[in-house]
Amino acid sequence: MILASRSPVFRAMLENEMEESRSGVIKIYDVSYDVLRTFVHYMYTAEALLDEQMASDLLVLAEKYEVKQLKTYCEKLITSKVNNDNAIVHYAFAHRHSAKQLLEASLSVLMDNMSTLADREEYKELVEKDPRLVVEIYEAYLNRQVNTAAGKDTDCSSRK
Repeated sequence: MILASRSPVFRAMLENEMEESRSGVIKIYDVSYDVLRTFVHYMYTAEALLDEQMASDLLVLAEKYEVKQLKTYCEKLITSKVNNDNAIVHYAFAHRHSAKQLLEASLSVLMDNMSTLADREEYKELVEKDPRLVVEIYEAYLNRQVNTAAGKDTDCSSRK
């Protein structure tokens, strides 16, 4: 079975003393039919046509079942869609799912738009739900300011 050979998690389910190994059936309940269908299609063809929402849903499933190439593919697509309107949501999502490239892209957009950050509804939700991420954003911003100031000091001293 291709699903089992592609994913260590699927392989473990079918090779160990689990219900899946006795029945030969892997039941997945926590995703929509469309996401599961796209996932299975990808497992057989290594191809997937995705929009941003499907990529997010599929990234979660790919992470769960350790399908690294699919997770990377989804992360790249989502990263290409990061903008000021969705950077906060993508930053939190990237944190939950260890998506480093998406995390960096989202943080970069946030740094470029810090003056409007506190006015956003998504920011207020993040303050309530996960204030540690807000602290990380501000720490990154402060580090950027310090590095920028240090660079200006170096430029000024080299001109003398």
